[in-house]
Amino acid sequence: MKKTEAVCRILLFFLIVCLLTGCWDRQEIEDKAYVIGLGLDRSKIEGKIKVTMLLANAEVGSIQGGGGSTEKPREIVTFDANDFIAAKATGNSVISRDISYELLKIIVVSEEYAHDKDFIKKFYDILKDKDIRLDCYLAISKEKASEYFIRNRPKMETRPHKYFQFMIDHGIENGFIPDSTLFRFFKTLERGTDNYLAMYTTANKEKNPEVRSEDEYMAGQLNATGEVGAAQFIGSAVFKNGVMIDKLTGQETRNINILDDSTSIQDILVDIPDPFSEDKLQFAARIMKTENNKVKMDLKGQRPKIFITIPLKIEIISNPSMVNYTEKKNQQIVKKQIAAHIETLNEKLLKKTQTKFKGVPYPLSMYARKYFGTIQEYKKFNWGKSYQKADIHVKVDVKIIDYGKRTKKPPRVGA
Repeated sequence: MKKTEAVCRILLFFLIVCLLTGCWDRQEIEDKAYVIGLGLDRSKIEGKIKVTMLLANAEVGSIQGGGGSTEKPREIVTFDANDFIAAKATGNSVISRDISYELLKIIVVSEEYAHDKDFIKKFYDILKDKDIRLDCYLAISKEKASEYFIRNRPKMETRPHKYFQFMIDHGIENGFIPDSTLFRFFKTLERGTDNYLAMYTTANKEKNPEVRSEDEYMAGQLNATGEVGAAQFIGSAVFKNGVMIDKLTGQETRNINILDDSTSIQDILVDIPDPFSEDKLQFAARIMKTENNKVKMDLKGQRPKIFITIPLKIEIISNPSMVNYTEKKNQQIVKKQIAAHIETLNEKLLKKTQTKFKGVPYPLSMYARKYFGTIQEYKKFNWGKSYQKADIHVKVDVKIIDYGKRTKKPPRVGA
């Protein structure tokens, strides 16, 4: 009897294993249409939104697709819908393959719709869709999102997922755009004390834009010509309580990224006014942030005091004034110039966040929490209002690790 029971258990075990190793529910890659970019616009129909899907063809560029495939690498479809979750089913009325958000890389919202107070109500649906990962990025486009995807035709990267991956990764590393993941968006909303930055982009270049410094542009203001794509990623959109309220330039965005220790910015190139030049020339420098900022606060009294120390390592790359940096006196002058320049930019920006934005666009409030024994004390302090009247001091601890190659002044003409 025991022998029969043992045999039955073994047979049952093998039966279960066979069921578990079945491939009855498998799905082939070519059976799906992967949405790489999702666009959201305000609809003319009340209660609806205009949804745009940028779909990637998984076979193009792959071994299965072959090198001579005539299929398009992407497909774009736009229609009105109640929300972008059920829109997948609606989209399948014109798209032959099963639409999936599993590889969604970027959500582009038009600036017009981002200013709408009803935007956040629709956007919360993201948390209800299990296919959308929170490491997906949020971007704000100057034009309608439907127009943005159509006009954005990269020259080098035909595969849309690669294009957005490269543009976003490099933009964050350079500091020109914020690390605006959906996780950061909803985490900021949950805290309710800070503002949020979303990357700013456009495929419509301004006519005859003003020439500025290398990082003072907004998307669309860079007069780039040649065989390049129309889209530009630079600057950021400021959100307060889930609604867009303003914008920051590339320079201002970069300064916020330096202040925010949670970003991945480590190595950036900037231009700094040359203290030895009478013609207001600028020298190029590489800024490296290898340590976290030091933040101290005195939150007692009617006017809180915030002290921020930013440790930076600097490499001087160019020397337009041809000054001799081997002299200690010149080294001290340029060191003070770099520190004063960065301090002025940051203090001006933080003052703008106090008076115009009524909030800081990075989690500075997290530093304030440790000064309170209980959550109730922190809430009573009211960080949102207290920050607006705080006295903020920024100090830049500059360490120049390389003054560049020594150059000789060219001889005067006719000498």
